[in-house]
Amino acid sequence: MEGISAQELREFRKQKGFTQQEMAEKLGIKRSRYANFESGLSTPDQEIQVQLRALGLSDEVGPPTIPASQLQIPIPYLGLISASDPVQWTDPFESDTFEFVPPEMGDPKGRFSCRVASDSMMPLLQPNDLCIFQKTDVPRIGHVILFRSFEHKITIKLLKHDGENFILTPLNPRYENVVAQGNMLGYLVGIVREFGTQKMTLYDATGIRHQAF
Repeated sequence: MEGISAQELREFRKQKGFTQQEMAEKLGIKRSRYANFESGLSTPDQEIQVQLRALGLSDEVGPPTIPASQLQIPIPYLGLISASDPVQWTDPFESDTFEFVPPEMGDPKGRFSCRVASDSMMPLLQPNDLCIFQKTDVPRIGHVILFRSFEHKITIKLLKHDGENFILTPLNPRYENVVAQGNMLGYLVGIVREFGTQKMTLYDATGIRHQAF
């Protein structure tokens, strides 16, 4: 990562959805010092570069699909999500189980995770993908969401609106749309997928759209 440019650093920060203040806090430095990196007045030293690698910055800043960071932090984990099984908890943060994720996926308040148990959201989500959600009860049309029905059954679907009702939409054409009757729990911001011993991550703080993979 020698010779990292100001432009590369700006693109990386924007890709992660961080402000300069947030990036500075993650690096343990003042915002003014970080701002100098992005303006080209100074360059990150070796210690800062190591921290940037831990956040996911590679030698080539490209699409958000990148090798998963070696640095992991815990967030609440709900287990395998299957639309046919009711859950007993009323709040995702009641879980006493945790999953470890890259730091950018778990830093903001309100993040929790689960794994996919079905193929209804393929090709975006595959069985056993680890999904990271940002908690909210505000409907986000066009986003992939975690939804709990009035029968306490949980599902992951694309949220649409037909002019009258909110609609839970699978991406796999083998499954049918259903009217959303219940409560939204959160929207998808991160995916961790395992390929043998390798992991790939996808992250977008504003919400992952279904065209992402």
